[in-house]
Formats: sequence, C-alpha cells, structure tokens
Amino acid sequence: MGTKIRAQVNLSEEVIRQIDAAVGPRKRSEFLERAAVAQLRREALDRWMKLGEKFKGLTLEDIYYPSRKELEERGG
Repeated sequence: MGTKIRAQVNLSEEVIRQIDAAVGPRKRSEFLERAAVAQLRREALDRWMKLGEKFKGLTLEDIYYPSRKELEERGG
C-alpha cells in the first residue's frame, strides 16, 4: 500500500479484544487496513454486478458497431 496517514477510529472494546486476540495489539492497523481493503473490493464487486444487471440479456445484435468507413471518416 502507499503512504500511511494517521486516522482515528472508534471501535467497541469487544471488537478491539477480538482483533487483539486474532493478531495482537501491535498489528491492529495492518488488520484494519486489510479488512477495509477487503470490504472496498466487495462493494466494488457489488457495484459491478448491479451495473451488469442493466445489460443482462443484450446480444451483439443489440450493440451498434460503426463501419470501417464511418470510423475512417471520424478519424478513428
């Protein structure tokens, strides 16, 4: 990961105890960073899946493909 920035996070004592039991008090930040990255990936996947719902059922015939001539006329 990139540059580290200090942040204050308020967690319940029970959550802190569970984190400490799992990784130790000196590894809290590393654990929380990994947990945050994992959650961000899950949320990105959820957004990707919802976006895919918009296109469900589309086929190649539903998509307009410009001809080579049209592309050349556009300079593309």
